[in-house]
Amino acid sequence: MKINLKVLCLPLCFVLFYNCSKDDKPVNGNPIVGTNAPACQTANELDRVYVTFFKPTLGWVGDPIPFYENGKFHIFYLQDARNTLPTFHPWYKVTTTDFASFADNSEMIPAGSATDQDGALGTGSVFKLNGVYYAFYTGHNGNLDPKEKIMLATSTDLKTWTKDSSFLLQASWGYDRNEFRDPIVIEDKSTGTYKMLIATRSEVGLVSNSTVPWRAVIAQYSSANLRDWTLEKPFYEDTTTFITECPDVFSMGDYQYLIYSNIDDRMVHYKYRLLTANTWITPVNNKLDGIAFYAGKTVTDGINRYIAGWCPTKNKNSDAAIFDWAGSLVTHRLIQHADGTFGVSIPEGVNNKFVTSEVLNPVKDFGTVKQGDAYTLKANGIEKAFSVFDRKTGAFKIKAHIKATSSTQFGFEFGACETRSEVFAIVFDLAKNQLRLDRVFKSKAPLILTQLPLTVSANKEFDVTIVSENSVCVIYINDEIAFTNRIYKMNQNPWAIFADNGEVTFSDLKIFK
Repeated sequence: MKINLKVLCLPLCFVLFYNCSKDDKPVNGNPIVGTNAPACQTANELDRVYVTFFKPTLGWVGDPIPFYENGKFHIFYLQDARNTLPTFHPWYKVTTTDFASFADNSEMIPAGSATDQDGALGTGSVFKLNGVYYAFYTGHNGNLDPKEKIMLATSTDLKTWTKDSSFLLQASWGYDRNEFRDPIVIEDKSTGTYKMLIATRSEVGLVSNSTVPWRAVIAQYSSANLRDWTLEKPFYEDTTTFITECPDVFSMGDYQYLIYSNIDDRMVHYKYRLLTANTWITPVNNKLDGIAFYAGKTVTDGINRYIAGWCPTKNKNSDAAIFDWAGSLVTHRLIQHADGTFGVSIPEGVNNKFVTSEVLNPVKDFGTVKQGDAYTLKANGIEKAFSVFDRKTGAFKIKAHIKATSSTQFGFEFGACETRSEVFAIVFDLAKNQLRLDRVFKSKAPLILTQLPLTVSANKEFDVTIVSENSVCVIYINDEIAFTNRIYKMNQNPWAIFADNGEVTFSDLKIFK
């Protein structure tokens, strides 16, 4: 993907401007204080350890490059040290068997010198042939022309890698030589050859009949030996975005899938087609998560297919700031439906990690009727109904079954401190068929931060699982939607359930450590 050490330049609508209030100013001292204390707590993100949503001891996770073999997932990634060195983003590796706990293997492929083509490493893929592992990666150097070329390192054990200086692939005529990255190699079993697909751009009339002067293209090369590559016609073209980063192509059942990260809207999209067809199908909801999940690439163990991406940090660890590049590793399980579309669900290993149920401690409510593990919220049309629960730290899981009797707007709140003058709300908006992250203020209109389409069934019921670790929050709904967000205020602060109008019941509401 595009190399950027500074920040992700998101559209202005995603930039949050902080509005301090007297009641919610952070305090120092013991971070674990009573819920009714007059201040929210501010956790020092540098002190936080990420186990479920992995990050290395030093730096953060950029573009995952997953590979599976013999019961173990090897997740290579671009290590983002966030220092001032002229070389950066070496390939590191972490291994896991369940996506719930990880072993960091540290550096695998180092960055070159400041004058080398691979002064910075970019995304690629790992492919095994005849006992040799081939890591094709992007060599990026902003001081050279071309800035990007495809390079190669090999290994016989997935641990020790040797760069192959004899291999260098640059953009063919008609393609953008400075935007030429993220190679993936797949096997074409029908011909006994291999295909290398590369994210790039092309000029009008040079590789197709499109009238758009420049557009995103996934270039296609073929080889019989992984060494000598011949240009073929483009695999995919897209006139709606600048470049389709981190492409991933695979087959499941009767369908072939294309997953890519859209550099413009900062989301991971997918398309699919029958193996016997040439035309790509774009599903109604073609997003696999929100804006806080990027560079997603998939891997299968032969039974399940998973997609791994990163949840970005925010500049200066502030909810008011824009997103950085790189962050914490987040992985979802993809569920294939009969019509070829995907649902997105929690990995079984992550779900099974949190099994110890804790007693819920509601400390403040309005318009709430409680019966066992069921909370019925009835908003009176003037004020919202809510139940606030005690502070949470570290990693935990929330589960609930929601039935909207008459409410059309409800959900979960984080950072629900005493006066609730500012909270971050996961909003189920049934009137607009939206799932949103809103920044909600007590004295002015809420600010919409991000949103996804929400499928609302006739019974208006939702099975919800939320997994949180420090400032990372992932919500799964009906094995259909994953919604990842970075919310610093949620750590060490109260949380709540709410209804803005009507009646809604949260049954089997439980929290697990």
